[in-house]
Amino acid sequence: MPRNFDWLSFRSQREGPGFWLRVTGITLALLNAIGLFLYIDPPGGTRRELTRQSEQVRTEIAAAQRNAVRLKSVASKVQIGSKESAAFETRYFLPRRTAYQAIIAELQRMASISGLQERDRVYSEEPIEGTADLTLLNITANYEGTYDNLVRFLYLVDRSGALVMLDTLMASPQQAGGKINSSLRFQAIVREDGSAALGGQP
Repeated sequence: MPRNFDWLSFRSQREGPGFWLRVTGITLALLNAIGLFLYIDPPGGTRRELTRQSEQVRTEIAAAQRNAVRLKSVASKVQIGSKESAAFETRYFLPRRTAYQAIIAELQRMASISGLQERDRVYSEEPIEGTADLTLLNITANYEGTYDNLVRFLYLVDRSGALVMLDTLMASPQQAGGKINSSLRFQAIVREDGSAALGGQP
C-alpha cells in the first residue's frame, strides 16, 4: 500500500535553513563548474589562442599594407615610364609620311655646314623584330671632302636633334687633291602612321 506523502513535513523541511543551504551549495557548485569549463575551454578559444590569432591578423594587415604601398609605387613608375616612352617615340620615331623628307633635309643640312659634297644615297627598310608598327630605315650616302670636313660632319651627326644613328663608316683617300671619299650608313626608326608605303627611295 503506497505511503502517504506528508506535505506539511516537506514544507517544514523546505523552509528550514538546511534546505536553502543545500540549494545554495548546489547552485554555487554548478556555477563554479560552468565557470571552470568556460575558463579551460572557452567557445572562442583560449586567451593564448586569441592572442596568437590577433598577432597573426596584425601581421597579415601589415603585409597587406606593405604590398599596397609597393603596388602603388610600381603603378606610379609604370605610368611615368609610359609617359616617357610616348614622349621619346614622338620625338625620335619618325612618322612614315614625313620620314624620308626629314632625313634627307637633316643630312643635307649637316653636309652643307661641314663642307662635304654629297654624291648619292640609297635607302632600304627592314622590319624591327617584336614590333608591329616600327621599321628600321637604312640610308647609305657617299660624300667627298677633306678630313676636317668629315670630322665636322660626324660631330654634327652625333649632336643631331633627330635620331639618326651612324651604323658604318668607310673612307678612302683620293690620289690627288687631299680629299677623302667616304661612304656612311645611317639608320633611323620609322613609325607607321597609316600612310601608304613610300617604297624605298623617294
